[in-house]
This record gives sequence, structure tokens and C-alpha cells, in this order.
Amino acid sequence: MRGQANLLSLAVALLVLTTVAGIGLHVADGAFASTDWTAAERRAAVSLSERLVSAGSPFTARANVLNRSRVSSLDPSGVRSQFPVVRDRSVRIRLGDRQVVSYGTPTGGTTIRRVVLLERRQRVQVTPPLAPPNYTTTLPRRTSRIRLTVDPPAGTSVTTVRANDRVVLRNTSGLDGTFDVRVSPMETVALSFDASGPLGRGDVTLTYYPELTTKTTLAVTVDA
Repeated sequence: MRGQANLLSLAVALLVLTTVAGIGLHVADGAFASTDWTAAERRAAVSLSERLVSAGSPFTARANVLNRSRVSSLDPSGVRSQFPVVRDRSVRIRLGDRQVVSYGTPTGGTTIRRVVLLERRQRVQVTPPLAPPNYTTTLPRRTSRIRLTVDPPAGTSVTTVRANDRVVLRNTSGLDGTFDVRVSPMETVALSFDASGPLGRGDVTLTYYPELTTKTTLAVTVDA
């Protein structure tokens, strides 16, 4: 009888041990799975945030400078098509306190935050005073393009326009009309005009597009 009791106790002990071990393995497997899931979310969130602010992104003017109007055009289908890394996940993108796009159910997940510049272009038109001998004017803000309207008075021809001593327009017969000129946004632009006669205010009109930037936070959330 004592031997049978010992065998029964041993069997019960083995059953308990096996059950506890099984529960432990299940909990460990769940923890590893949860860790892998979180790591995958983080990789996707980091990847999306990096691609959004890269120099080659369709939403940037340059690296880490987001174009306001382009970012405002973001929608769920655009995010899925242009960033396949999050195609099958829930996503939320915020700029500062403004939600730009959200789809799925991003109630938790992983959020990556980046400090970025948000750019918008302002349209400015000026009719600069021009005086001999160089008829030069300097734009107060940097820009990447200028719309230049030349309307010289009778008896005066404008043959050449220079931007920082670089010839951007030339016509020996005379320039008259509206022209688009590309310039470097990395330096202040001084325009000078070669003219056969006097030029004054109103004979040249300049429209340029200076960049205005504000600092904000880009928050990208990716959830399962």
C-alpha cells in the first residue's frame, strides 16, 4: 500500500511539474512574440518617418524640410502606395497638433517623433527703384525662382539681365515681356540690368517666392 501511495504521489508531482512547465513555456513564447511584434512596429514606424523626411521624398523641399502643401495632400491611399512598408498596418501621421492622415485603428502601436521644418512659399511682388549706372536691385529674401517683367520706356532697350553676375537673360534686340528665371536659393540674389537708356521704378517688376519655415514635430504612429 505504501508503495502504491508513493507511486501516486510521484505521478501527481510529475503532472503538476509538467503543467507548470507548459504554462511557463506558453508565457515565454507569448513574451517573445510580443517583443517581435513591437520590434516590427518600431522598424516600420522608423522607416516611414525616415522616408517621409528624406531628400528624395515627394513631400520635402529638401531633407527634413516638409513642403506644407504637399504634406496636406497626404491621404491613406497615397501612404499605402508610396510607402509599402506600412501598407497592411494602421497608421497615424501628425504635424504638431494637427492630424495629417489616419487609417486603420492606430490606438496603440509605436510612435516615432522627429523635429522638422515645415515650409511654405510666399508670393511677393516688387517694383524696385533702379538707378544708373548699374541698375541693380537686391532681393531681401532668398528664393529659387523669379518672374521678371520688363517694360522699358520708349527709347530704352534692356539687353541683358544678370543674377549675381551670372547672365540669366539676354537679347541683343531688347528684352520686353515676362520671363521666368531660376536662381540659387542658397544665396541672396542681386539683379542687374544692361540698358541702352534710363530705367526707373515701374520699368521692371519682380515676383519672387521666399521660403518661410516653422519648426514643428512630425509624429508617425504604426500599429498592428
